[in-house]
Amino acid sequence: MIIPKSSLPGFLWPAVPSSTGMLLMALQFQIERSQWLAPDELLNLQFQQLVPLLHHARTTVPLYAERLQAKTFQSLSTNSKAEYIRDIWSEIPLLSRTDLTGNTTDLQSRDIPKHHGKITKRETSGSGGTSLKITDTAANGLFWQAITLREHLWQQRKFPETFVGIRSGRYAKNPDEVKEFPIWGPSTGNIFETGPSASMYNTMSIENQAAQLQRLNPGYILGYASNLQILGKYFKKKGLKLPALHQIQTYGEMLLPETRESCMDFFGVSLTDLYSCEEVGYIALQCPEHEHYHVQSEAILVEVIDDQNNSCKPGEIGRVIVTSLHNFAMPIIRYDIGDYVEVGSPCDCGRGLPVIKRILGRQQNRVRGLDGVRYWPELLPEIWQSFDEIDELRLIQDRIDHIEINVLSKGSLGDEGEAELGRRVMQALDQDFKFTIAYDRERQRPPSGKYQRFVCLV
Repeated sequence: MIIPKSSLPGFLWPAVPSSTGMLLMALQFQIERSQWLAPDELLNLQFQQLVPLLHHARTTVPLYAERLQAKTFQSLSTNSKAEYIRDIWSEIPLLSRTDLTGNTTDLQSRDIPKHHGKITKRETSGSGGTSLKITDTAANGLFWQAITLREHLWQQRKFPETFVGIRSGRYAKNPDEVKEFPIWGPSTGNIFETGPSASMYNTMSIENQAAQLQRLNPGYILGYASNLQILGKYFKKKGLKLPALHQIQTYGEMLLPETRESCMDFFGVSLTDLYSCEEVGYIALQCPEHEHYHVQSEAILVEVIDDQNNSCKPGEIGRVIVTSLHNFAMPIIRYDIGDYVEVGSPCDCGRGLPVIKRILGRQQNRVRGLDGVRYWPELLPEIWQSFDEIDELRLIQDRIDHIEINVLSKGSLGDEGEAELGRRVMQALDQDFKFTIAYDRERQRPPSGKYQRFVCLV
């Protein structure tokens, strides 16, 4: 049993948490129970929450005042029923990234509820490199903390251990900086006694990252999968160990199929992944019993739709549309984040939270065949693993009939090696593309810092 820490001297058990701790525990109490509700019960609760949010957006946010003028929305009030919102929901126009970048001011509420606490602003990088400015509230931030804590509890992490986050260094003034803290963070530290934590950047050299991790000897590491893949390969090559390590946690990038196996091979521990979006926060967490993901329905409504905007069924692939349920400062409603996922069947763990079977990437991560048809490539590491010189591979389709194969390597493959690599790649893509081999001596990343194995520019 994990005993909370008490804010009152002498009251060790049962503990009396701080006021913030009490709020988080109250939320945790509710979401611990709601996760077991039937899917339709959860959906109905989501639409109950959307009644005040949608009314607030229509009456205080210029963009929604304009978009929700149709007769369908005229009956919308704070007394509307969830069933009414469900009936009109699909008529609400989708919100694009262009809408967000071009209408930041018009998306902000002119009357943010004062009892929602401190207003915060943050800037997101975005995988395309275009930044967005998001306005939020302290009240909505509580849900981020509650879901963070849920994820720790789902994975049964040991709070006294050290936690290290290796985060994007895109805006880092000093890429070699390591920040150390006495607790893991507010989501845990407001309730439990935790070990220390540290934060470093993925723009730091792999050698330095490895040295810092050995110094800190963490129980848990959070980072981009591609960075941890290279880091693990370095650890294995050098015969390095992290004796206290229990688990790797990945976020921010599409998790490639081979990464879980590599994590066990390199570090000797399992991997858990989380799916999030900088604009709205958590979208889904990995199930504690399986490798698929559970949508965090208490904080977000997720729709997966096909090209005709119809809801996808289990086994079908579609675009992800998200709605943040509690951001009254800058309501983000039916936002097309550009990701494609495969819908999963209900989980045998018993949770009613919707299932995402796998995350495939974005439109730009699909191959455009010579016939013009787009499809998802299957680029397994077996294609290049036999080449000792190759540390990483990136493919860029810059023309309809041409692929640039970027090889992260300190040496050359030679003419025969390049020809063989090209043959394997074309075989995997099942296309007769022309190709060019290009060498990267250092890891190349887009402005967001996220690794993409395949990018189509046509």
